[in-house]
Amino acid sequence: MTTYQLPMSFARPFSDLTAAEKDFFNYFSKIDTACIEKVFDLKSSFGPKGFGTSLILSRILKIRERISSDRELALKLSKNDAYRFVTRFPHHRSPSHNTFNTLRERLGVEGFVAIHVNFVLKAHELGILDPEITGLPKHRRKGIILIADSTFLLTSGSTKGVRTDEGRWLFKDNSAAFGRPHHKHKYPVGHKVHSLMTLNGIPLVSIVDSANGYDQDYIIALLEMLYERFPRLTFAYIILDKGYDAEEIHENIYEYFEIIPIIIRKKTAYPKGFDAEGFPRCPYGFSMRRKGIEYEHRRTKYACFKSCADAKEPLLFTCKYRKTLHRYGYMTYTYFKDSYRKFGPATPGSAIYAKLKKYRTGIERYYGLVKENRYRMESSNTYKGLDHITIHVLEHDIVLTQDIIYDYLTTGNKSPVVKL
Repeated sequence: MTTYQLPMSFARPFSDLTAAEKDFFNYFSKIDTACIEKVFDLKSSFGPKGFGTSLILSRILKIRERISSDRELALKLSKNDAYRFVTRFPHHRSPSHNTFNTLRERLGVEGFVAIHVNFVLKAHELGILDPEITGLPKHRRKGIILIADSTFLLTSGSTKGVRTDEGRWLFKDNSAAFGRPHHKHKYPVGHKVHSLMTLNGIPLVSIVDSANGYDQDYIIALLEMLYERFPRLTFAYIILDKGYDAEEIHENIYEYFEIIPIIIRKKTAYPKGFDAEGFPRCPYGFSMRRKGIEYEHRRTKYACFKSCADAKEPLLFTCKYRKTLHRYGYMTYTYFKDSYRKFGPATPGSAIYAKLKKYRTGIERYYGLVKENRYRMESSNTYKGLDHITIHVLEHDIVLTQDIIYDYLTTGNKSPVVKL
């Protein structure tokens, strides 16, 4: 019977472990180390043979166990047999704390990106990236549904600064800046993480920059990065909040990336001949209904469906379309080129917009938890420079992806974010 050395410093059979202890061991046993080994096969070795994969597993352990620093991680690995067991260090050996700094320097942002990409592709292999969502229109575009959002990142290494004679602030980390006022931080100094995630919460790409950046300035760069990293995946829709509701963003997302933007709209004034919801009116003033979207022609088709026949008040005119044999009556089109924001492929009156818009609330709640629990750096890390902070973010993205993979493998649930 297999025994494990637990933190309480005594050995027990696996069957005697608590549920939390079993979950800890099972989590690491279900990590597909090939996602890590593929990257290390292309890189130089780190320390003794076998340390490469073990070091990344150690980084996962650090986040899972909320270990505050590299020094504390190295200390706990040297003293805790269970930690060394799940991270697979050979011959009871463990690294010193500066080995993790060497890991970041040698592997670089590109190496951590490659590891994260492998974990995402593993999730795709399991069918997690594009889960079935009940209630969506049958003829919707097939592909992965995306969410874009950002979260503020306050770093200990950047909170102290001096003000120059010109009124500019210089911080210890010159990549940090003042962000927007925050209810939790009197002086919001740090960075902002801009992310693209799947509808069910798997992070795909992240960009780190100073905290004074505007979200809409990063959406195109995120999508370019997305297609560069995942050229074989198909993306159908992207859900965005009101901050992205600009004509240029609507057009660029659809035309350059062939993704349909579902953007929560600000107040919109439609021209004469349209009702307040953006539906065109027939020649006699009745609102028409959408009949279909012709994507290849970049237009939406509308029909009156002879709605004047159902009018409660007697009509003062004779509509020639009521007498036609065609049951749709009068028909017309709106063209995307006239305004992607007002007449694009997913306007507020469309079925796909109405269905996907409500998921924005669930994602916002999830990002509330993200802001609390993800990318934790307030008191535990003093990383400086965009590369080191980006690596820190990528480590959390790897863990979040593996968390959802593990949850699916053990429970069959494909999302911790929304009820599918």
